[in-house]
Amino acid sequence: MLATNNRKKIRNNHQGLTLIFVMVFGFVAFVTITLGIVSYSIFQSSTIKYLYRRDLSFHLAEAGIDYYHWHLIQFPEDYTDGTGNPPPYVHNYYDKNGNLVGRFSLDIVAPVDGTHVVGVRSTGTIVDSSGDTISSPRTIETYFGYESFSDSAFVMGSDVIFSSTTVVYGKVFSNGCIEFDGVSDNFVQSAKTMPQCPTQTGGNGGVFGTGGPTNFWRYPVPYKDFPAMSTYFSDLYDMSITSDGRFLSAQSSSKGWHLVFLSNGTYNTYKVKTFSNTKYNINQEIFVDNQAIPVNGVIYSNSNIFVEGVVNGRVTVVSDGNHTLIINNNITYFQKYSDDVLGLMSYGDVKIAYDVPTNMEINAVMLSINGKVGRDYYGGHPGTDKRDSLLFFGSIISYAGSGFKYLNDGEIVSGFVNTTYIYDGNLLYQPSIGVPVIPQYRLISWKELK
Repeated sequence: MLATNNRKKIRNNHQGLTLIFVMVFGFVAFVTITLGIVSYSIFQSSTIKYLYRRDLSFHLAEAGIDYYHWHLIQFPEDYTDGTGNPPPYVHNYYDKNGNLVGRFSLDIVAPVDGTHVVGVRSTGTIVDSSGDTISSPRTIETYFGYESFSDSAFVMGSDVIFSSTTVVYGKVFSNGCIEFDGVSDNFVQSAKTMPQCPTQTGGNGGVFGTGGPTNFWRYPVPYKDFPAMSTYFSDLYDMSITSDGRFLSAQSSSKGWHLVFLSNGTYNTYKVKTFSNTKYNINQEIFVDNQAIPVNGVIYSNSNIFVEGVVNGRVTVVSDGNHTLIINNNITYFQKYSDDVLGLMSYGDVKIAYDVPTNMEINAVMLSINGKVGRDYYGGHPGTDKRDSLLFFGSIISYAGSGFKYLNDGEIVSGFVNTTYIYDGNLLYQPSIGVPVIPQYRLISWKELK
């Protein structure tokens, strides 16, 4: 009997101990789970608060960009936020109730001389009521610029013809009729309508011919009002007579000047003594000097100018009056799709000489106010008048049109047989100095800096 009672006591003790263990471990598990939930909630709350603050900092940075875009529209040439002082330019940002939310800090990069591209960097941060920063900043970098008149491979003011051996990479625009027998990879646009472009087969629309793709052809499009470019030439003249530019006087060389650009960023200058008035080839010249490209990038002359070589930098060469700007050899950039930009501008014609390479290359913006851009017709020397190819990289702007080859009954008898024109996309917002622009700031690029 006693043994039985002892066994019952031991069994009861075991049950009590089990209950205690269950209660203890249950409590531990409960506390662990509760702490986990609380910790997770705190973590979630911190994460949400962190993400909210980062997002708010981003919007503050955006507000800075929007503000300065507006400022540029109101004050196009103010790059110091109206202060006249160097950056940064800090602005507090308040909510609709007048409570301080944060601030944005602006760093403005003014355009390079002769360009219209402005860099705006905005950093947004959240602050507390005392003005102390309480979040990680976020920074946005943007560029705004004026679109230039050189927005296409061709901008013509009159009728123009593209042969079947022509390829154009870039837009083509003309206020006149466009006979397009070549190949393009972009819009071919004319301001003319049906049937304003008469041919032997009757009236045609603004763009017609055997080329294509025809789904790129657009007409009529709005007429382009060629700006008063003489004003731009006047500005270029003013730039050339400063210490940062160069003016080459006709009094010093009545026949003209010859500029040979070198890949090291300099150029050789020659006085032209004699040249052919029909073939535009130099017969005699005298070396003058070697100089670096002018600081403001402008070389201006009231005489003829001959150019060739390799351009390393930004430079615009201008021939005014009734004189001619002549390309008498290859002229290329040291590096394409870079900051190397050449402007070749003339009141009169921009011509390619007779004796040029069989396979010629020109990298430039070529602009003529009153004349044409191209190569003259040479019909008296069968077999020597033609050249195999012309590769052009840049933009051609001419009110009176252009011509690089001449046909007789469908056969090319003078000029370049195969012509390829490639638009330089850098010219849209960073054209050569002196190219007309549309004075309205547009967003070029946007990115967040990490």
